[in-house]
This record gives sequence, structure tokens and C-alpha cells, in this order.
Amino acid sequence: MDFHNRHAIITGGSSGIGRATARLLTQRGADVSIIARRQELLEETLAELEPLRENPSQRLMSRSADLADWEQAQTAIAEITADGHPPDILINAAGFAHPGYFEELPLDIFHTTMDIDYLGTVYTVKAVVPIMIERRSGHIVNVSSMAGHLGVFGYTAYSAAKFAVRGFSDALRQELKPHNVHVSVVFPPDTDTPQLHYENQFKPLETRRISGSVKALPADQVAQAIVRGVERRKSYILPNFDARAIFMLCDGLGGVVRWYCDLTVAKARRERET
Repeated sequence: MDFHNRHAIITGGSSGIGRATARLLTQRGADVSIIARRQELLEETLAELEPLRENPSQRLMSRSADLADWEQAQTAIAEITADGHPPDILINAAGFAHPGYFEELPLDIFHTTMDIDYLGTVYTVKAVVPIMIERRSGHIVNVSSMAGHLGVFGYTAYSAAKFAVRGFSDALRQELKPHNVHVSVVFPPDTDTPQLHYENQFKPLETRRISGSVKALPADQVAQAIVRGVERRKSYILPNFDARAIFMLCDGLGGVVRWYCDLTVAKARRERET
């Protein structure tokens, strides 16, 4: 796919996977608009993107918005597209995770996670879909997680929200296909982002043992998988071999994977108790 003169809107575009994807699409000649909450990070990201532009006519924009708020999400999309610059691609990379033992997690964590990870995705899609349907063209990419395909110890809030993103994306794909609007869902494993560093402060021992010594994926690698997935119009985007293997095992041999996780948790519990 030629990304020149294509307009990509990226939520969570000021850090992590969103920022890496914004860099890559800018280098590929796309017009890029990023949405995130913190204005200072948006400005920092735009300054990083500026020298990556292929030509001076490339458009780079940003809007500060809390995407867990429908009015703010709707306004941000409306402002970005107000000058007759409709979105060709929407990438929902904004996300939040706070792991912990279910009995210790405050209910606020569940509300916040669902509001940001799931409803924040729904809101931006709701805002762009009428434009894409009218143009009979577009591609929506929703970032889930391997924890949105396989429930993981310690991630009761996050897994639920990311499972919701997967279910939403699968249903949406069927509805939008007749309108020539494509939908992809991404299942990254642990990725080296500021969000992961935040999570690591709160991970239970059992969660750390399940992750083992697997090295977190660079955000740039996930971004490359996303861009390739858009080019190939893939429904499911799996950024590395481990993600593909787990996905296949869960689809066909989910019981084996659950047995392995249960065994790992039991060993970690004994270790924690002693």
C-alpha cells in the first residue's frame, strides 16, 4: 500500500506502540494525527516526527483528549477532520493496565481500564465510521493484547477489557465489510513501553513467573507488524513468533495452555508462601 496522501489517526500516539507507529507512518509518507491526554508528550512527539516527513506537504497534527470521555473523543476526531481531511486509517493504541490480585484491586481500576481500553476504542470508531462508510473506504486497527486472547493471572481488569476489544473488532469487521471498511485487531505480547514499566511495579509473583524470562518486544517491531497488517488487510495481527504460537495453541489446544499456566501459578504460590 502507498501511504502517501493517506491520513492516519493514532490514539495513544504520544508514547509506546502508538508513537512508534506514528514514526513509521510518517516515514512512509502518511499524514499523521495523534491523540493523547498529555499535551507535553504530544508536543514532544510532533517535534520527533517533524524531521521524518518525506516532504513539506505532509500534515502532522495532534489533539489532547481523554478518550474515555465520549464528548472529548468526538470533538478531537471532528477537529482533526474538520478541514475536509477524512481519515483513511484509525489506529486505536491508547491503553491502560494495572495488574494485581483480584481481591486487592479497587473497583476503580476496573472502571478505568474498561473506560480507556474498551470504551475509548468504541468512541473513536463511532466517530470515524460514518465518514468511512460514506467514502466506502477505510481501515480500523484496534490494539488488544495477548491477554485479550488468553486470560492471564493478575490481569482480571485488563484481560476483560482487551477481550472486549477483540469481540468488538470481530463483530465490527462483519458489519463494515460490505462498506469496504476493513478491521484488524492486534495481539501484542509484553512490549517495551512506559505502560509496561508502570505495570511491572504491581505484577504479582505468579504473573511474573508466567511471563518468565521472555524479553519484551520493542515497540518498533509491533509498529512494523501493524503497518504490514494494514498493507495486507489482515484481520489478526500477531507481531512475533511467540504471539502467533500462543494464538494457534489457544485456538486449537487451549486446554494445554491453561494447564501450563495453572502449573506455573501453583509453583509460584508455593514459592511466595515459603
